[in-house]
Amino acid sequence: MIEGHGDDIYRYDDLVKVNFSGNVYQHSDFSALKRHLMEHFDLLSNYPEPQPRSLEKFIAFKEGISPESVLVTNGATEAIYLIAQLYHGSASIIPQPTFSEYADACRIHHHIISYENTDDLTQLPHDRVYWICNPNNPSGNVLMKGFLDYLVRRSPRYTFVVDQSYEGYTLEPLLVAREMNGVPNLLLLHSFSKTYGIPGLRLGYVTGHPNTIQLLRTLRQPWAVNSMAIEAGKYLLKKGKPVIADLKAYLEETERLRKGLRQIEGVRVFETKTNYMLCELEHVTATDLKYYLIHEHGLLIRDCANFYGLSNHFFRVAAQQPEENDLLVAAIREYLADFQK
Repeated sequence: MIEGHGDDIYRYDDLVKVNFSGNVYQHSDFSALKRHLMEHFDLLSNYPEPQPRSLEKFIAFKEGISPESVLVTNGATEAIYLIAQLYHGSASIIPQPTFSEYADACRIHHHIISYENTDDLTQLPHDRVYWICNPNNPSGNVLMKGFLDYLVRRSPRYTFVVDQSYEGYTLEPLLVAREMNGVPNLLLLHSFSKTYGIPGLRLGYVTGHPNTIQLLRTLRQPWAVNSMAIEAGKYLLKKGKPVIADLKAYLEETERLRKGLRQIEGVRVFETKTNYMLCELEHVTATDLKYYLIHEHGLLIRDCANFYGLSNHFFRVAAQQPEENDLLVAAIREYLADFQK
């Protein structure tokens, strides 16, 4: 895993007042989940299921597919590394910029990696794995469902790994597990961490053809998913709600934040279909801006310099509450105004 990956709030102790760095919604009410887990605290006295089959059955029922088509993992990240291990030594196509763990996992398992350069594609073996983050991180772009469906079905020789971890953060139509269940060359990644706002519990799952899922099962370590995560997953599927109560309103606030940032001279803000957006600074570095925001205002942003293909002028933010978003816009405007004097 590369240094600086993901939310690095742990670096700043009590400095952070508002976290714009992580893409997971920050204003959830976990009181009911907390009570439920406290009532089941005795689970910590015993080992969890070696394979979290009970949760897989819950997910299968929700998705309308067979339990043999579901593999619950320690976050979607474990699924990424298991898939890279399954296709050890393959050629992997990873369009950039995107989530760094795909390339990290592929390097560990000796893949030939292409970042979708034309020259590379003409020289790579015909048996390939395509890694597609949709919605994409860090850009917030979303590929059309119909396009992906067509691409997967017309290319049976290729394996497609479509990471839909942020499926709960967009209104755009995405691939559905029960509609794609019979397609042997597709694996869909899903994230409880994102959908329910619980990244600290590390809970995700992958859906796909039973034959491929079974191969993945043979590679994973026992007890990879802890008891509390399994219990939380079952509770959330039965009684929980998505982390964002009103996604339409939240995305409208995201667009308001984007427009506010676009009005600042020296800031370019890219379009997004999610709650997070990629920004580019014209004259200053994201590292310097991040330092200023955290130390002067207690606001944490994501420096995107370690995304392949992005420079140290790029940063990412996720929308928060309106008053918090206004603080961010004002603070960035203040910093750039002082810089331009």
